[in-house]
Amino acid sequence: MSGCVKHSAIVAAGAVLAFLPLTDKAQAAGFQLREMSSEGVGSAFSGSTAKATDLSTVYSNPAGMTHIPGTAAQLDLNYVIPTIRFSGEAGIGGSEYSGGDGGDAGENKLVPAFYGLIDLTPTIKAGLSLTVPFGLATQYDEDWKGRYFAIESEIENLVLTPSIAWQATDRLSLGAGIQIGHADATLSNALNLSGLGLGDGKSELTGDGYGYGYTLGVLYDIAPTTRVGLSYRSKATYTLEGKAKISGVPDAYAAAIPALRSSDAEAEVTMPDVVSIGAYHEVNPQWAVMGDVSWTNWSTFDELRVKFDDGRADSVTDENWHDSWFVALGADYKPRDKHTIHFGVAYDQSPVPNDNRTARIPDADRYWASLGYSYEFGPDRTINVGYTHIFFDEADIEETTAFGTLKGSYEGHADILSASLTYRF
Repeated sequence: MSGCVKHSAIVAAGAVLAFLPLTDKAQAAGFQLREMSSEGVGSAFSGSTAKATDLSTVYSNPAGMTHIPGTAAQLDLNYVIPTIRFSGEAGIGGSEYSGGDGGDAGENKLVPAFYGLIDLTPTIKAGLSLTVPFGLATQYDEDWKGRYFAIESEIENLVLTPSIAWQATDRLSLGAGIQIGHADATLSNALNLSGLGLGDGKSELTGDGYGYGYTLGVLYDIAPTTRVGLSYRSKATYTLEGKAKISGVPDAYAAAIPALRSSDAEAEVTMPDVVSIGAYHEVNPQWAVMGDVSWTNWSTFDELRVKFDDGRADSVTDENWHDSWFVALGADYKPRDKHTIHFGVAYDQSPVPNDNRTARIPDADRYWASLGYSYEFGPDRTINVGYTHIFFDEADIEETTAFGTLKGSYEGHADILSASLTYRF
């Protein structure tokens, strides 16, 4: 009897831990999406803070709006194709769990972006962006050996940013915007109820909430062909209210073990602030070179706390993420009028320490190689296409919870296909 009670406590603790990823994944799990424009995809987003040649500057640096004449709109569609594969083992107390390695956990996603721009006065521009700055999805086979750690993880963070820019002098432009965001998460994992003589149960969480922040930008023209930019996107705090639904657990057990009951839950999370600096220089009428460096304040994500409406104690886990850097270099080549070819490479550092890597967050350092093409097919219309291949470092994992240990490694890569249309009115 004491053994059964002990294992019931382990199951209860595991069920509590199953609720934690509600905020974990809402922090984008190190999956900070940069797919804000097709032109940027083609150049690995090098120079995006200073380039100001397409409407994505409304998001990346609102000060750059002063460099785009007239009224215009732009629609970008980015298709992200990740491949994430695990190899290793999982078990508890010397016993291995059954099941495969989970298949390809990467979930293909369409990431859209929209921008609008209008003149208010000869020196003041107004803009609007609708973007997805954080999010991605993973989906393992439901019967894989790590099913007690993760099955489905999906997050979508949609942000609307109205912005304004002022050309303060012939060389200096200033910009600012307000971020209005919504985050939506769905996460699931199996519950190991074998100690109770039962088959697997399942925990499925849904949660959503709103958050607010701001963005600031500066653009300075050193010369007509050379400029530098600086932008800051603030933190945005989201209160996620959700439902932890437990299924596959008989009522008698749910009545005896509170953590096996469905419950409403709430968590307050903060998307990190980002500082970016970039430079753009036209070497001659055919060639331009550019670069960007971004710092993301992921160290703010040091703790994960979930509150339950049924009165049980808060669940708290340490995360201890570190700040991360993104460094990109690129070039544009114009073989003839109205045609531009884009090139770029980048290094994208993971914020997840090796000791904190989980099946929901199998993140690793990444390396970008990008190619793109732009064509002005009319006085008021431009199309862009871009392609990026991202190489992932191999990532070791040893995740231990009340359900045991998942140990092994992850390998992966991703492809991004992008297209956009810009129309000037």
